[in-house]
Amino acid sequence: MTRTLKLLLALVVSVALLAATTVQAAPVGRGGVTPADIPWNKHPLPKTTASFQATPAGKAGTTSTAAKLALIIGISDYSGDSSDLEYCDDDALEVYNTLIAEYGYTSSDITLLLDSDATHANILAGIDWLIANAGPDTHVVFYYSGHGSRSTRDADGDAERRDECIIPWELSRLWDGELAAKFAELASGYVWIAFDSCYSGGMTDIADAAPAGKVVTMACKEKQYSYESSSIEHGYFTWLMVERGMRLGEGDADGDGVVTVEEAFAFCEANIDDYIRQQDPVMDDGFAGELVP
Repeated sequence: MTRTLKLLLALVVSVALLAATTVQAAPVGRGGVTPADIPWNKHPLPKTTASFQATPAGKAGTTSTAAKLALIIGISDYSGDSSDLEYCDDDALEVYNTLIAEYGYTSSDITLLLDSDATHANILAGIDWLIANAGPDTHVVFYYSGHGSRSTRDADGDAERRDECIIPWELSRLWDGELAAKFAELASGYVWIAFDSCYSGGMTDIADAAPAGKVVTMACKEKQYSYESSSIEHGYFTWLMVERGMRLGEGDADGDGVVTVEEAFAFCEANIDDYIRQQDPVMDDGFAGELVP
């Protein structure tokens, strides 16, 4: 073998090794799996009673309502082993830390449900906690990261031919119509609701429920998956919108030092194609102006 040929072969091997070490990890979808024990058209009843202790806030029916409240949910480790994800709990903690560091929330303003704490009943109890303690001027955040799924019929009686849902820890389902009815009970006119889950673009009826003042941001369109990756250790949507857009300030389009929900979403939408082309975030904005979480 000539010296020139040896050099060429060595160069090819080197390039191949470099490519292998720098290629981005394959993204993983957060909803393509429909667990075998949850048929598409079933609507399971809650399997547990509420077991978490929500952080005390103001008393329902009084004027001592909290100024800021958040319910943050991240489920990576589901009941059983076949449906686990990797970074939903990391997403939830990123939102938790960002609200505290950038938007003036305290730990007493936030109920955090991770993994086995995020049961069907506990999620509903957490929403009830928001409803009981939020007044008209309370800034409210509801954030969910985990599996999402959909039905092939009207699963929740809201007259939609196809319904979307989030999947609590025990692999039950909370449908968009159910969530819309719950959020309609919120008195606040300053509400940000976010879903980093597959098929979440179908959750738009939540923003349409009274009262006005909700911004719903969804990781993908109604027929798409939401993806996560080990290269960023997050879902792409949360990583771009919350970590980079809000916490690192890259979404501050007007340079005023405060990143609104709309600014953060615009940053995410403008940059997500650089990382994942199969996912298009969706926003339904029912807030007049720019919403600060």
